[in-house]
Amino acid sequence: MSELLYMFGEVDPRVRPLTFSIRRWAQSCGLTNPSPGRWISNFSLSCLVMYFLQQLRQPILPSISAMVKAAAAADIRVTEDGINCTFARDMERVSFPSRNTSSLSELLLQFFEFYSQFDFHNRAISLNEGRALAKPDHSAMYIVNPLEQLLNVSKNVSLEECERLRIEVRNAAWILESEVENSTLSEQERQEQPWGLLNLFKHPEKSIIRPNMFFKPRMVEVSDLFEKSQNGASTMSPVNYKNSTVRQQVQSIKAATRSELKQMRESSTATATATTTSTSTSKTKRSR
Repeated sequence: MSELLYMFGEVDPRVRPLTFSIRRWAQSCGLTNPSPGRWISNFSLSCLVMYFLQQLRQPILPSISAMVKAAAAADIRVTEDGINCTFARDMERVSFPSRNTSSLSELLLQFFEFYSQFDFHNRAISLNEGRALAKPDHSAMYIVNPLEQLLNVSKNVSLEECERLRIEVRNAAWILESEVENSTLSEQERQEQPWGLLNLFKHPEKSIIRPNMFFKPRMVEVSDLFEKSQNGASTMSPVNYKNSTVRQQVQSIKAATRSELKQMRESSTATATATTTSTSTSKTKRSR
């Protein structure tokens, strides 16, 4: 697989710097992580870049199937476990002249715009076919393994992380588009502001949109309801609410709970009284 990615990098001089830039951006956003987990990997991210470069109006990369068709006898490779790694090693045989003249900065913006609109929910990404396919299962993200096409190289990615990716690419597209709109600034003003790729790394804590769809903030932190006394015991402390709305909501919950408890006590008392009365009546009848 590394040889295939190397061949893609040889096709056009813009492929490697674009891939490196996007991987560096993903790292700064916390989308990738050196430890394995539910987040997107650098390999899956590289596949997203390759697929994007296949989807341009003037594609920069060919599909893998085109490389397989152009393979010569010397290009035949089959692993010991039967995985077919046959594709053209000489890109001149593929005959794929690209007429795309976009700069790296333009491709970077187009990448973010492309994936901010991509339908990860229903579509799978295939580098072999160079097009989107119907997703064969319910994985949050589906990238067909180029060499073992029955496998999904992004099967580990969770729904939350896929949503984070979509939101972060939308944020990045907004930042770069804002830079284009600010092209009327004076030279001095432009020099005082981060530009190009650097714009994506300024003030990372001030993201434009955050995925609160899955992670909703609490009205009150439970730890705020208690304070430690000198002997280490927890005691109730007055709560400083962030706003009046939160205070009213908590008070209404307390009032509703008190009302329910009162009704339960009254119901329990009435039931006990009725039982006692019924028992007394039965004893009186038997004594007669």
